[in-house]
Amino acid sequence: MPDAKHLLSVWNPTYSDAAMDVHLRQLLQWAERFDKDDAKAEDVYVWWAKLRSPNRPESLPHTDEVLALDGQIKDGTETHLYLSDYRSLYVGHVVEITSEDIPTTRPQEKGHIPDYVLEHDVDFWFRLEDLRQVVSGDLKGTVIEIHKLQNVRDNDRPISIYGGIFDVPLIVRRDPPTAWFTDKEDLTGGHLWAQLEAELRGESHRVARQLRDNLFGPDLWREMEPASRTFLTSAEAVYRSRRDDPGFDFSACAIEYSKAVEVELNALIFPALKRVLGDRSPKQREIHGLHSRIDLGKRVPHQSLGAIGHLLQHEPKVQKGIKTALQKDAQWLLGDRFNRQIGDLIKLRNPAAHWEITTSDLVSERRQELLGIGCEGFLVHLVRAKVHGQCGKRR
Repeated sequence: MPDAKHLLSVWNPTYSDAAMDVHLRQLLQWAERFDKDDAKAEDVYVWWAKLRSPNRPESLPHTDEVLALDGQIKDGTETHLYLSDYRSLYVGHVVEITSEDIPTTRPQEKGHIPDYVLEHDVDFWFRLEDLRQVVSGDLKGTVIEIHKLQNVRDNDRPISIYGGIFDVPLIVRRDPPTAWFTDKEDLTGGHLWAQLEAELRGESHRVARQLRDNLFGPDLWREMEPASRTFLTSAEAVYRSRRDDPGFDFSACAIEYSKAVEVELNALIFPALKRVLGDRSPKQREIHGLHSRIDLGKRVPHQSLGAIGHLLQHEPKVQKGIKTALQKDAQWLLGDRFNRQIGDLIKLRNPAAHWEITTSDLVSERRQELLGIGCEGFLVHLVRAKVHGQCGKRR
């Protein structure tokens, strides 16, 4: 993953005023057909086209380099297409890149191509099997996220929205590397991220803005993992709308609040440990997790709350690494209060995950502790610890 190359492109609203929505809708239709046993798993995808400007009849200068990434995909490397309109940013999971004239050579693919695309010449076709929203309607947040991408053809310089995006798609690396789709089974139950996020539109967008502007603040909100924001917003939207309904089952809320914490803990702890243990010997890096052996010097697969709690309380290599990598927050992360908070979340989540009824009263206390209602928020502390660790890395 560290050496993987990806792509950044933009969509032009003059071609379609809702280009992203059109692609998402087509992808979701195929996912729905699969859920109804009307399509195979391999049928769930949509083609994204890099449309050619009528003012540029010649090929792009780096055409061969873009097409070469199809070899990376075939080698099994998760490859991303970042897409922006400068106020939002999405990331697509690319499973094929080609300059072939898809509508002509593969006419059966037209059901996977939005109609407006067929009216234009195309430089490249990208087959996407999933799409995730990274930033929505937030110019500063989009600038920050795109700045994490480095232009390979410009000596790996971070990309600036203003003046830095031309001859798209750009070939990029991301710092830090992110496997946007690898942990899908653990986080979405195997469903598309596009499906999960489609369920959260409308009221959830309003709640997300309120959380960002009136509780966490824009800067801290942007530091949260996109998946954390997704789960937290979903849980909060449901809780607010049904909190006074004594018969409502808040199991889904309990699970999603817990998932938000779980995602942040994975993003906080394991990259920090990798930074301090990456160059150590295997004996110094490797531990026995709850279910398998873990190499702390490499990317660690997504771990559950219970597994993380166990490692922090009982694994000396993890404890020593935390004290080195996260000095400012190590005492809290390894302390009794933190252990209790994780234990309380696990107790709340486990009955919910096994389909027992979870009432509003059971969720309310944990919610207040997580969001910081009348206290310092647990999530705030987690995100700040992640920022502290990143600052230490830069020094």
